[in-house]
Amino acid sequence: MNKALLVMAVPGLMAALMAAMPAAAVVPLVNSPITVTAANVGQSFTYTYNGIINEQNQSGLTAAIKFTLNSVSGKIWNFTAAVDNTLSTAPVGARVSSFGFNGNPKITGATAISGPFTGAVINAGFPQIGGQTTIDFCLTSNNNCQGGGGGGVVNGALANQQFALSFANNITSVIFNNFIIRYQSISGSRFGNSGIGLGTNDGGFDPGGDPVPEPASWAMLIAGFGLIGAAARRQRAVAA
Repeated sequence: MNKALLVMAVPGLMAALMAAMPAAAVVPLVNSPITVTAANVGQSFTYTYNGIINEQNQSGLTAAIKFTLNSVSGKIWNFTAAVDNTLSTAPVGARVSSFGFNGNPKITGATAISGPFTGAVINAGFPQIGGQTTIDFCLTSNNNCQGGGGGGVVNGALANQQFALSFANNITSVIFNNFIIRYQSISGSRFGNSGIGLGTNDGGFDPGGDPVPEPASWAMLIAGFGLIGAAARRQRAVAA
């Protein structure tokens, strides 16, 4: 092949090779659902989030959000989200700039009531290599769940966020799933300075109140009460 033909062939060959290369896949959302009913008012559930930067798992980058159902009134469900951004291991750290999840029935509206996240976005997109993931809603500090700008919960901080979700109809039960957060201002990583975290739950609501004593514990308590009663009787006898 002469030089002219080689020059003409190379661009076509390069285009063919690029077309043959598979596109980078979007990181799939985690299937970790929780069913919340109107009877769960006052109860909490916690999701912990890993760190993914440019499709690479970043060790040490983690956060947690504790969600508490405050009230249910027909189509409107009110929550408090306690965002814990103190869990990352030095030197890795980041700012949490947004969070969100899917709902079934579908979440049709959202309002940021108070806290560091001042904007609510329906059908929100989280950027990832290979495209973006769309979820029902997210809360953000600048009406853009893809990141950019400032605000949110800085590295090493705790913050409470109140928000309300609305649905198309009056409901008494909803399944939440596919929890996700957006990391910005990431430090200490060789993969990049922004990423996402996918949330998982241990299967239900956080334990509340004092645990029920085991049978052996009951026996110890009863024996203890008996010893206290015997000591009291001896003291009365001595006094007499």
